[in-house]
Amino acid sequence: MRSGSGARALTWLIVVLVGLVLVDVLVEGWVLALLTRPGGGPPAWPKLVKNGLFLALAALTVASVLVRRRWRDFTTRADLALLVLALVMVVAGVVGGSPPRLIGQALFVYFRGVIVFYALRAADPPGPWLRRIGWVLAGIIGLNVAVALVQMLVGIPAFTAVGWTDLTWAKIDRAQGLLTHPNHLGHVLGLALLGLLAAMVTRPRVRWPWWAAFAAGALALSATQSRESVLACAVGAGLLWLLARGGRRILAAVAVLLLCAAAQVLLRPANLAEWQRRMSGVVNAVAPTTPPASPAPHPSGGAKVGTAKPKPPQREIRILMYQQGLRLLWHEPILGYGVGQFGGIVAQENNPNWNLNPRFGPGGFDRHGFVSKQVDSFWLHLVVETGLLGLLAYLCWLYLLIRPLLPGARRRPDRPADPYAAWAVVALAFVVQVAFLSASLEDEVLPALLFALLGVAWTRTRRQPTPPVAEPELVAVR
Repeated sequence: MRSGSGARALTWLIVVLVGLVLVDVLVEGWVLALLTRPGGGPPAWPKLVKNGLFLALAALTVASVLVRRRWRDFTTRADLALLVLALVMVVAGVVGGSPPRLIGQALFVYFRGVIVFYALRAADPPGPWLRRIGWVLAGIIGLNVAVALVQMLVGIPAFTAVGWTDLTWAKIDRAQGLLTHPNHLGHVLGLALLGLLAAMVTRPRVRWPWWAAFAAGALALSATQSRESVLACAVGAGLLWLLARGGRRILAAVAVLLLCAAAQVLLRPANLAEWQRRMSGVVNAVAPTTPPASPAPHPSGGAKVGTAKPKPPQREIRILMYQQGLRLLWHEPILGYGVGQFGGIVAQENNPNWNLNPRFGPGGFDRHGFVSKQVDSFWLHLVVETGLLGLLAYLCWLYLLIRPLLPGARRRPDRPADPYAAWAVVALAFVVQVAFLSASLEDEVLPALLFALLGVAWTRTRRQPTPPVAEPELVAVR
């Protein structure tokens, strides 16, 4: 087979696998819920299929680079920064006592979404192929919007109708669509809304169906009650205004977004009560603690009969975890405690009692009765495992990922901003924000979507010709 036909076949296979990976991360949780029998655990084969898709995609990416002899295209500053980041994580794992197998698993979870980014860069597929994947993903996201709106209006029957048996979120009026957690749906919808807005501000005219789609997505996002997604989407819209302008359109979009979120809280008593409870928890978590008052003594010397011990005020769990994490960082500030040992997916799967590690304190890391066994903050997880050196390397890598896109993301007098470049830049800013209050950059959904978007933006930027440099006019000298 000739190298040209072989490269085209590899491109086709990579595009197919990228599409399968992106569809898989969006529907896997729902499929697992449908396949799980009452009283039993979920089957293991869907996870094996997903990991197999990632590994096959990585192998095809390497093969495509070798066949096309494009290895020099993968020596950019962002590529070198990723290599440095991986080395820092390995060193942190070795110094922290993580075994090689644990280091390998942790690196895979940290960077599995990056495989999609490199696959698209290596394949450099034609635009129509990518648009087909885009339409499929848009259909799935649109279906989630419709399901979330029905869940918002109907309640519990709308959750059970699509197969959800765990009604935790239905009971507190948080729509989840076809994803396992309302925050996951909020993250996906936040990315989609920023993409819609990037397209709207770079077009000369915006027809009403664009606004209808945006309003429906904003209402569905408000139904998830994913507070970090709403705020990060509003901030991302502001960043988009700085890059691509379109002030009135962005102001109108942010107004729609915030009005939907406010109406969801003010018009539904359960949501208002939940909002007040969370705000009180934040205040209680940052306020100085005072020991509870002792029960009044009884004349006979014992406690007064019928006097119950006062219940301590509820405090926001994420604030408490950050407070503990910063204390841990004080003792291991440079390289942390080792990858795969603190608060992430790998730590939980290898040791469900990871929090009892005596390195995290005399009683371990206190989860304060939190149901989830993972630390619900990616940045806290990263900095405790890899230290300030790992955090700095990660942030430098993220900046270098968007640096080549910034010229195209900015509007200039002679041309509008490129919608994909602008979308990729604000999407990364969105993900950085939600990662403070969720494990978004290492979960199953968001990294694959984010790095697919970055891959598309990088390939478009690479194809755009560099504008010719105007030669100075020759002035005749008399």
